[in-house]
Amino acid sequence: MFTDWSAARTAVSEAGVVTMVVLRRLLGATRSATRTVWRLLTWLVHGLRSLATVAFSKVAAVRSVAAERDVVGAVRVGLLGKRPDVSVVLTLLSPGLALLAAWWVESTVGYETLPAWVRGTWFGTDPSPMIFLAVGGLLALGVISAGVNSGLLPTGLLVSAPIFGASVTRYGTTVTYTWGSQVVSLPNAVGMAIIFALGFGVPITISGFVLGRALRRVVRVLGGGAGPSAPDDTA
Repeated sequence: MFTDWSAARTAVSEAGVVTMVVLRRLLGATRSATRTVWRLLTWLVHGLRSLATVAFSKVAAVRSVAAERDVVGAVRVGLLGKRPDVSVVLTLLSPGLALLAAWWVESTVGYETLPAWVRGTWFGTDPSPMIFLAVGGLLALGVISAGVNSGLLPTGLLVSAPIFGASVTRYGTTVTYTWGSQVVSLPNAVGMAIIFALGFGVPITISGFVLGRALRRVVRVLGGGAGPSAPDDTA
């Protein structure tokens, strides 16, 4: 009986050792599998993150290029106009308007009358209807140019050209200063004509440009074209 008890204890010990070895191997295999799965998941997450980063960067780059193109197009239209041929025609028409204004002043009232008209109208002592008509006509030119073609620079040339032409007739006249009289030279006449063209032409140009663009939008809305504007029509 003693021998049977020893054999049973030996069998139990061996079974325990075998069980421990099997459990240890299973635990090692489980750890190895867990590490492999974790590495695969980590690699997959990093891959997806890198792919998402590249995709987002590509989308951002495309949007940036599109937005930059829209901005450049809007600035180009705002400054030069939607149609280059119309802008060129307006630019070439400006010297003709300047010559026409100079001819009209020289052949009718003379330059000496212009300062009197401007001073009387500005201070309200003797308002001249011709000044109001001239300003209204220049404003109408600006509105038409901005509404049809946009283009701040062609509109500015178109509006400022008659002012320059009328002012340059100051050439050859006698101007009286506090220190005496002086005949206006050509450089002096051209320089002052440029100052007058900028001083009076820029405010009229900006006013006409704003009114022309606003009128264009109103016409588009009333005409059923209130959908999304094209990039070259947002200036």
